[in-house]
Amino acid sequence: MPIIKDGALILDDWQFVEEDSEIPKNGNFILPLARALLMHGELSNYEGRIGISIPNDEDVEEHGDIFKKVQLVLLHLPSFTDGRAYSQARLLREEMFYKKELRLKGDVLVDQAAYLLRCGFDSFDPDTEPDIDVWNNTVQLMSTSYQTGYRDRLQNRAE
Repeated sequence: MPIIKDGALILDDWQFVEEDSEIPKNGNFILPLARALLMHGELSNYEGRIGISIPNDEDVEEHGDIFKKVQLVLLHLPSFTDGRAYSQARLLREEMFYKKELRLKGDVLVDQAAYLLRCGFDSFDPDTEPDIDVWNNTVQLMSTSYQTGYRDRLQNRAE
């Protein structure tokens, strides 16, 4: 199924590697956090890009060093009512200064699009394929907020 990135539906070029599966020699692959932690020293030996999948009950601040070696962090939203991935994203972006791709997988609703972008997510892997026009219109509808978002802070730093 395609993912949402930069306001478009695109084919996902990342493959998920299960806990006990062999890691490809090249290409883009996502490892579960536990496996990535065991292989921490070896991660830079692979060609291609490496991502990690982090459970939504994991304290991302405990694993700061590993984020320097990966090009994608995949967070999980098992239910649209579970806000832990929002908190993880804000911590990664604002406290840990993670600047590479941050993806959300799971029960992603179009209604949440603007909030998710404000938390710092770059791409989305929803359980059901959304209407991309509705997604983009929803993002544009929310032009005012009470709090600054991740991208607002970046823009303010650049000025």
